Amino acid sequence: MGLLLLLVAGYVGNLTRWTLFFDIDFIFGSIAVWIVVCLYGVRWGTLAGFIAASCTYFLWKHPYTIITFTCETLFVGWCFHRYRQNLVLLNGIFWLLIGMPLIWLFYAQILKIDPVQAQIILLKQPVNGIFNALIAILLITYLPVHRWLDRPRAITTLSFQQTLFNLLVAFVFLPSLLLIILASRGVVEGIRTTAQIELSRSTAYVLVEVRSWYQQRFHVANEMAHLVANGSLEQIDHWQQHITLAQEMLPDVVGLAILNANGRSIVSSPGGGKGAIAHPANQPYLETARHTLNPTVSNLINRDGKKSPSIFLNVPIAQNENFLGFVVCELELDLIHGLLTTNAEDQNVVMTLVGRDHSVIFSTQADRTPGQSLNLPQEGELYPLSRQAYQWFPTKGSRLMMVRWMNSFFVQETPVVPGLPWTLIVEDSAAPSVRHIQSIFMRNLAIVLAIAGLALIFSVLLSRQLVRPLSQLALATTNVPNKLLSGEPIDWPESLVTEVAFLVRNFKMMTATLSQKFTEVQQALDYNALLKRITEKVRDSLDEGQILQTAVQELATVLDVECCNTDVYNLEQQTCLIRCEHTNTLPPIQGLVIPISSLPEVYHQLIQGLSFQFCMTIPNPARPHCKPTAILACPILDDQGALGDLWVFKNREEVFYDQEIRLVQQVANQCAIAIRQARLYQTAQIQLKALEELNNLKDDFLSTVSHELRTPISNMKMAIEMLKLTAGEERRDRYLKILQTECDREADLINDLLDLQRLTAGTQALNLEPIHLQEWVAQITESFQERTRSRQQVLQIEVAPEVPVIMSDPACLDRILNELLNNACKYTPPGERIKVSARTVNSMSPLTEAPDLSFIPYPSSFIILDVCNSGVEIPASELAHIFEKFYRVPGIDRWKQGGTGLGLTLVQKMTEHLGGKIYVESSANQTCFTVELPVRVVVS
Repeated sequence: MGLLLLLVAGYVGNLTRWTLFFDIDFIFGSIAVWIVVCLYGVRWGTLAGFIAASCTYFLWKHPYTIITFTCETLFVGWCFHRYRQNLVLLNGIFWLLIGMPLIWLFYAQILKIDPVQAQIILLKQPVNGIFNALIAILLITYLPVHRWLDRPRAITTLSFQQTLFNLLVAFVFLPSLLLIILASRGVVEGIRTTAQIELSRSTAYVLVEVRSWYQQRFHVANEMAHLVANGSLEQIDHWQQHITLAQEMLPDVVGLAILNANGRSIVSSPGGGKGAIAHPANQPYLETARHTLNPTVSNLINRDGKKSPSIFLNVPIAQNENFLGFVVCELELDLIHGLLTTNAEDQNVVMTLVGRDHSVIFSTQADRTPGQSLNLPQEGELYPLSRQAYQWFPTKGSRLMMVRWMNSFFVQETPVVPGLPWTLIVEDSAAPSVRHIQSIFMRNLAIVLAIAGLALIFSVLLSRQLVRPLSQLALATTNVPNKLLSGEPIDWPESLVTEVAFLVRNFKMMTATLSQKFTEVQQALDYNALLKRITEKVRDSLDEGQILQTAVQELATVLDVECCNTDVYNLEQQTCLIRCEHTNTLPPIQGLVIPISSLPEVYHQLIQGLSFQFCMTIPNPARPHCKPTAILACPILDDQGALGDLWVFKNREEVFYDQEIRLVQQVANQCAIAIRQARLYQTAQIQLKALEELNNLKDDFLSTVSHELRTPISNMKMAIEMLKLTAGEERRDRYLKILQTECDREADLINDLLDLQRLTAGTQALNLEPIHLQEWVAQITESFQERTRSRQQVLQIEVAPEVPVIMSDPACLDRILNELLNNACKYTPPGERIKVSARTVNSMSPLTEAPDLSFIPYPSSFIILDVCNSGVEIPASELAHIFEKFYRVPGIDRWKQGGTGLGLTLVQKMTEHLGGKIYVESSANQTCFTVELPVRVVVS
């Protein structure tokens, strides 16, 4: 439907024309044709061009415009779709190379029209074509024509250069063409009006003279007729004198006669009377005058032997309406001939005097002979101008309106005088006016075409000049990221156009920002790669020192700083150890221990988990002699608290950027994970070793317990067997005693296990009784006196006299002291000393001998029991394990008495059961167990 509408619009557009003059028309059908070309392609466009141009055959009566217009559509449409160039520019190229030569061939060579007219057409057609192409491209570009017709866009993207080109051509070409069109309005009417005025002026002057000439001759003849009517026809001499006088006054009166009613000559000029009567051409007019009593004029008379024609003026002689005769005047027309010739030459017109039946009396046109019939309305087409004037167009020859105008005449037919059957025909050729208008408009069209051509060239050059900076800018900004990444220099254009210069400046700023961002992104990528490398290294390592050294070395290298070091916190001692560092300019301080109190504000924020950068204005405690530096401090912490920190040092004028801060924080986080992992691994290893040792202890315990349990049973079995075999009373008692002893031993071992289980489970009852320590200590140690003497050991007892009576569980207290004395006897070499002491300690006088007692919250007063032996020392590595179940210090049981390894465990549990604590210290070849028991007031 859209295509059909455009085809109809193209045909109708060519019918709807704007006529400049002489059928020089602007037609607008190609506007729709160009829309078809752009939206539907070359084939449909060529068909539309042919259909639209076909109407010109009926307008201008030749087929050559159809050929030209079809060629234009085909050439421009093909170039437009192939090269995607501007439609107006392509149209201009067509007319320059193809269209104008075709027009000259068709009009000047084939149609053979006047060269000036051919030139006008040659100029008009390109102007018309460029105008239509310009209107079409503006419609396609700036109106949604494609949407109205449901077609894809003809021009998907319009370059700025083409936009400038179209606008420049439009602003230059359209006003010029509009002025031409406006100037053409009324040209034809102006020519006709001017011609009518000129004809009226020329006719009026000639008419005055011709009328004056006729009236003078008629007055002479008429006066003579009156004189004769009032006188007598017999006065021949008298009338002869009048005739002679009239001929003397009017030389062109070649004959004058007075006739009677019968037509016989009474008086005549020499040779004139008979001629007037005898000439047959005058007889009808004499009869008319006789009957009408009105003057008559004969047709043109050509007498033999006379060069100039003449006419007869017949004036009837009547008295009281009685016809008496005629006054006949023969008038030569030489004066009229001269009069017409002179005026025609002066006015540059053709003057023709015709009589009855349109017969030529005289004409300034040589091919019109006197007597020839002249009837212009029958010989051509007339265009009325007024009642007496019209424009005459020939019906023969070319049908081109411009040619017909060139061959046309402006004609005015005016009767000379009433009663005289003469008509003055004045003809003014339209050719001079046509040529004048043609020259003007040919010059104007040439100017417009030149303006169009210059506009095309100027628009191309100016649009390129204006767009060149934009094109250079587009080229410069093409693939900017790769150029920035590769470091390729960008050639920025320069422009005098403010907006373009501003745009270039904005692009420069944007490129600088992009370059900075790319640098940041590249730096971020480098930092991510560094972080990944550090993460892989620290995650693969379980060595805390190696982890920290890797972090500081990588950071210092990538950030290019003066120094980077890491601290490890000891929050119990409120110190930090500079564990690892990598320094370029600052003096090394690795291994230095720094009190946290030296920089309380800094370390307080770090322990709180805050990262910050600062510049120290006071001397750095770690490097007191170094100049101030910019420092970034970042904590190494996890969910369990701060483990340490990372310090990065720069020149004091520099700052740490966000990416650097984030990198250090991320490295610190990875270090925290790796350190915690390493420490967990170390803890796991220690626990694994402890588990292995515990398993060994368990194996030893099971072996010992099984041995201890099996040994009494074996002895009991042996004693029972011996009892069966022996008959003596003495031997039986000895075996019974052995049996009893081994049973007690077995029961004690089982009881120890049960006691340990109850103490561990907290189900052991506490039976408090008042105990006098002096008596109680003496009682317990008495049973060991013999044992120590037998082993050549010295047993000393020291109980302070101020020791009060305490409330405690005697069974537990006995077991504690017995077990400690038993161990002392077991491991003390001969000649060495075993010392048992008891004393009271209050909160004002803490126990200094016991290790780490300064960290123990003392009650108001308590009892201290010491069991010390010399000559033996427990290795420091074993001190932490001696209270563990089943543990036995290897290699110090001199008497090979064995044991289950439960004794000290029971002592510790019982001490805790009594609300006290037990400590051990072994150094300087001496071992001392200290039992701390709270003093409970004895209520009496």
